[in-house]
Amino acid sequence: MPDISRVTDYVHLTPDDLVPPGAREVFFEPADTEIGVWVVGDLLPPSGGGVLDLGSGSGAAAAAMARAGAARVHGIDSGEETLAWAREHHARPDGKPRVTFAHGDFARLSTEELLATAGDTMPRPLVVTSNPPYVPMAPDADALRPSISGGPDGLKWAGAIIGHGRALGSDLGLTFGSYSSPRRAVTLLEAAGYRIAAVTLSPLPLGDFTLAHPERVSALEKRGEAVLWRPDRDTTAYFVVGLACRRAEEPAGRAGGPAGHPAGAGGALMELLRTAACSRTTALEALDGLSGASLPWPVRVVDLPPAAVRHHW
Repeated sequence: MPDISRVTDYVHLTPDDLVPPGAREVFFEPADTEIGVWVVGDLLPPSGGGVLDLGSGSGAAAAAMARAGAARVHGIDSGEETLAWAREHHARPDGKPRVTFAHGDFARLSTEELLATAGDTMPRPLVVTSNPPYVPMAPDADALRPSISGGPDGLKWAGAIIGHGRALGSDLGLTFGSYSSPRRAVTLLEAAGYRIAAVTLSPLPLGDFTLAHPERVSALEKRGEAVLWRPDRDTTAYFVVGLACRRAEEPAGRAGGPAGHPAGAGGALMELLRTAACSRTTALEALDGLSGASLPWPVRVVDLPPAAVRHHW
């Protein structure tokens, strides 16, 4: 039987984390944040290890990663207001485990410069993770919502994220949307020597800005490069996709990739998403009909109560 588990409430975020930030330029999307922590949890060893959180935003995910078992979490973000919020509400520079934040653009920094922002040696093994902006947008809309814009295919940050992970020889967590060219995301990961170990999915309605600027999302869907979910005539949604990835040199096994799948790992992920899109409920019950050959990784469905507020700037 396929290895599918379901979670129906927040496990990693606290009640305080679910209160919208008072600062204008602080991203707030609870389901997105929760998924990112699940991804890191799939990669952390029992001993803890360190986490580099690229584009750490409000800091809620970094703090939750520490609560999930990381010995040290260091976040880096380019937003001044965002960084101030994270330091005030989530930094624990003297506690155990430690949670720290630094200002910087991870896409412009070298890997050595990125590590230097942590101030001292990060514990090993090290996990690199990111839940970057991933909404596909045309250039005229791109600058209007920097906290969600992922460029034409939603993956403009993926190359830098994967590059840092590869340079550090680290396992890698990447969170993006099902409308953000999932097959290409897997291609980029495989080219860098990564294999998917576990997949986490969460259905989420499209945000107001994306609904008002659907051009790139629609184009990718028409070309078969994106998956949207329309459970009824009034709802258009997508799936937050969290990929926990291991370095290819680690021993393969069930987590080593979709052995025998005719379309490879990218095709297997697209099949998973298209099957999920046949579901009628947020439990994504259609996945239960997949065979083991079609479901080569453990899959977690995170079916969360809808957030009353979603803060994208």
